[in-house]
Amino acid sequence: MNAAQSDSRKPVRTRSLYGNPYPLPATLTRRIVGYLSVYRIVIASLLAAGNFDLIRDLQNQSFSRTFAALLIIAYLLFASFELFMARRHTSNAHRLVRYALLADVLFLSGLLFVLGGLGSGVGTLLVFTSALAGMLLPLRFALFITSVATLALIGQAVTGLALSLYPLGILLPAGMYGATAMVACMLCHRLAYWARDYRVTAEKQESQIADLEKLNEVIIRNMSTGVLVIDADRRIKLMNEYAWFLLGSPKVRELLLADLSPRLDRTVEKWQANPSVELRPVVLETSQANVLPAFAVMPGEDEPGALVFLNDESVISKRALELSANSLAKLSGSIAHEIRNPLAALTHAAQLLDESPSITLNDMRLTNIILDQSKRMNGIVENILQLSRQEQSRPEPVELNQFLKDLAKEFGTTQTAKDLDFEILVETGKTHVVFDKSQLHQSLWKLLDNTVHHASVKRPPRAQLKMRKDESAGYCVITVQDNGPGIPKSRITDIFEPFFTTRKAGSGLGLYIARQLCEANQAELTVDSQPGVGTAFHIRMGLAPRGRTRSRSVATAHAESGQT
Repeated sequence: MNAAQSDSRKPVRTRSLYGNPYPLPATLTRRIVGYLSVYRIVIASLLAAGNFDLIRDLQNQSFSRTFAALLIIAYLLFASFELFMARRHTSNAHRLVRYALLADVLFLSGLLFVLGGLGSGVGTLLVFTSALAGMLLPLRFALFITSVATLALIGQAVTGLALSLYPLGILLPAGMYGATAMVACMLCHRLAYWARDYRVTAEKQESQIADLEKLNEVIIRNMSTGVLVIDADRRIKLMNEYAWFLLGSPKVRELLLADLSPRLDRTVEKWQANPSVELRPVVLETSQANVLPAFAVMPGEDEPGALVFLNDESVISKRALELSANSLAKLSGSIAHEIRNPLAALTHAAQLLDESPSITLNDMRLTNIILDQSKRMNGIVENILQLSRQEQSRPEPVELNQFLKDLAKEFGTTQTAKDLDFEILVETGKTHVVFDKSQLHQSLWKLLDNTVHHASVKRPPRAQLKMRKDESAGYCVITVQDNGPGIPKSRITDIFEPFFTTRKAGSGLGLYIARQLCEANQAELTVDSQPGVGTAFHIRMGLAPRGRTRSRSVATAHAESGQT
């Protein structure tokens, strides 16, 4: 075994958690020293009052009686000085209590000898001082002070026995006093350490509880659910920020619930009368928010209060719609994959039949119907598969002016079935945005295709692709507009829902996919429509910062030229 291993096995002596060997911390020790100073003044005053005749005839007494009077006066002065020092915040509490208790034992031991031994009651004061030493001082120093007190108790008895002042039996009470002083010192020292450990544990738990309270406060404050704490009188005691917003942002928070929302107050009253009652959504008067309340009992001091949870119905509906749309997209994608293979076989068979030299005119007409409907079904399948894939966007700098011109040219070449008046209006200059170019192309293509199908049939159909920008506000808007019949106000909120369509040949997924692609690129797709005049779809997106565009352009140029 080497030296390092032998040293590692040695027990490590650790000091207290407060960085010193004293059982109690300095703040608590200082407080106890203050109490002890008052106690010392009282004891010294009682000793002076009980031996007033000694002090009064100080010059006409024997040496022992004069020494006793001087000792009492000195102890009274020392007690006054200790009280003064204890009240000074600059004094060292641990050092002060060490010298004070040592001086107590010396003064009391001297008084024990000159005031008549154990019968004077000074022995009890020595036992009490030993207990205090065990509580406030390191164990070694406390045992030293207790040993001085014990020796004084036994020494006074032995001296009196030697001078024939006491009988032999005086040794027994003196020894009991000494043993009591030792036991009291040891017990008080151990109790002080236990109190110190419990204090440290309590401080740690208090700190942890405070941290948990702060954490809970942050969590509750930032919850997307409104939380109210009400008492038995349905007075609002606490609320988080979302509940404050739902209740109309009141200036005073501790109000009766009935003053802010009588409807919610009546719902709480019904719940308190019958906790099993079925709860219904409540429209809050102040904010007109439609909420679904939930309640939980919160015990109070006198009567139980309640926790009120306000769940915004619009948020719940949106989440339910997103979940249902995602589930439906996955299910539709699986079905679309199963349809695609037989549809391809059906289309191929119709094409072969159409190319047959022996086909009749009537059969050719039926074959064309099969091919047209197969093409329509394939478009529906492609939309469903695109909905189910939900590809992640890959934003990149896009120069909109040229992009829109190329898109309009490409779209114009495909529109041969209708005499469509298609116009593009783009501001001069360059406009840069950060967008997934492929997804922007898909979104605009679906909007343009939707415009073509809804353009007016009573007058020459017209469609416009426009772009305007506001550099001061930092955004631009692309508008796709037609002169069709428009959308009724009662149906305008439904057009972006999946599988909603007003066309017999439509799938109801084009506008829904277009909005999803815009939201994936932090853009906003909205609609304006006026029945009998037309409909306009707007894609609002932020302009690209110049620095980002320039850095991307340089990186692209380097990549194209092969530079590193």
